[in-house]
Amino acid sequence: MANKNNSENKSTVKFCSFWGLTIAALLFVVNAVLGHLDISGVGSVINVLDIVAKVALLVAVGVPAYGYVKSKKKAWKIIYLIALAIYALGVVFSVIKF
Repeated sequence: MANKNNSENKSTVKFCSFWGLTIAALLFVVNAVLGHLDISGVGSVINVLDIVAKVALLVAVGVPAYGYVKSKKKAWKIIYLIALAIYALGVVFSVIKF
């Protein structure tokens, strides 16, 4: 049972990593293409796609990172949560124009 559960966890990590990276890469390319087009209103679409790409990268990196810290001491889990919160705040603040 432990081997089956462990292989399921590994396949979930691989799935999240692959698709998160793939989605982010595609959205970054779409953002670059849209950024060069002279269409009014495309700026808000670029912002939304940028947020989705950053969230996809968060999933691609965050899931394996949690797999790394879940067997560690409590301090590592706290560091992980702080880094996750800082990343999320960075995503939010990158969209807000001051």
